[in-house]
Amino acid sequence: MTKIETEYANTDFDLKSTTPFDLLHRALDGTCFVLRYTHGDDGNWHAIVESASDDGSTERNAAEHILSMIEAIRSLSPAAKVELAACYLREFNIGVHCGDTWAYMHQLPASVVRAVADVDCSIAFTLYPMRNIDGTPME
Repeated sequence: MTKIETEYANTDFDLKSTTPFDLLHRALDGTCFVLRYTHGDDGNWHAIVESASDDGSTERNAAEHILSMIEAIRSLSPAAKVELAACYLREFNIGVHCGDTWAYMHQLPASVVRAVADVDCSIAFTLYPMRNIDGTPME
């Protein structure tokens, strides 16, 4: 059996709003990667945004990605900032691939947590289990 290490995957900036946020979407698409912007089945508007600084290297980290997206948020036009403020979900979601590692720590310095709070956003974590695509445990 091959040991699979736990590792940081990526950080998504998740947005949800009861109204469209086209200006915000276009502005973020110019400085980040907008993976999805859609009007959902629940009647709300959803977006998933990732940092343009994610190079896929093993040295990448959530703090770098979050700060990159915060820089994009701070550079938004006043109209785009109004649309951002109207989103009821503004969340940096840190993804971790869970492996056989006994314990895993991925640190966010206080300065990053403060920066997230300063732009009125929250932080969440998603843990991806060691599973095959069909849901069965990896061997």
